[in-house]
Amino acid sequence: MNQIDTIIQSASQLPPFPAVLQRVLQLIDDPKSSAQDLVEVIQYDQSITANVLMVCNSAYFGLRRSVFSVREALVRIGFNQLLEIVLSYGSAHLFSRAYRGYDLAAGDLWRHSVACALLSQIISGRLHREKTAIQFTAALLHDIGKIVLNEFVADHLQGIRKLVQEKELSFLAAEKEVLGIDHAELGGVISEKWKFPKTIVAGIRYHHSPSLTPEDREMVCLISLCDLIAMMTGFGGGADGLAYNADKEIMKQYRLSAKDIGGIMAELEERLKQVEQLLNLQ
Repeated sequence: MNQIDTIIQSASQLPPFPAVLQRVLQLIDDPKSSAQDLVEVIQYDQSITANVLMVCNSAYFGLRRSVFSVREALVRIGFNQLLEIVLSYGSAHLFSRAYRGYDLAAGDLWRHSVACALLSQIISGRLHREKTAIQFTAALLHDIGKIVLNEFVADHLQGIRKLVQEKELSFLAAEKEVLGIDHAELGGVISEKWKFPKTIVAGIRYHHSPSLTPEDREMVCLISLCDLIAMMTGFGGGADGLAYNADKEIMKQYRLSAKDIGGIMAELEERLKQVEQLLNLQ
């Protein structure tokens, strides 16, 4: 068995993606689904429901009377806010631990992932484009390949860094040259195994190479831009944070000035701070 097969086999041994969250992803990909369908799915998960109610009843929302059910939470805070709470909280079990291969301390990968998800909404808002749940989710889960590839990167980190320094390769290119597969490709494999919607799979697999995506290019470009700005802001860069080649075409496509980027970064810092406080995950 070669190294790529070993890595793929490691991915196949992952526990299943939480059933409730998997169903949530299917709902947001289905144009026929409704906000009430979301409520029906999550209200029977005790952990998610307890967290939603805790967050809704926090000082942040300042509701005049307490919320006692997920259905009531939907009415009081709205679909998008409810979805963001559910997914941000639900993803913590995947991303919250330390990933030494990428030089990420406990919580760093989660923070980077949530930062990207928030950026998908911030950037869309500033460009007067539609904010969608699919964008948020794809941005949140774009680095799932790292949860498996981490140990393999850790074992070969010296060789990867040598290629970055001596051959001036991006971390991603060096990762693939040494291991035969990079974390974006592996993330695509994992997301297909977990039966994610195709749009989210594309966002994960091509977030470092949006020009190669066969579909959903606009959304994949947005995820790539979010990843770049999150790293620029200092959230979860780790060992590979400064060793990526930015796609110049994406920067041109969005026509964002230095002033625009500065404003986006400032808004991100404030919103991420709020999320950490809300979910008590600082």
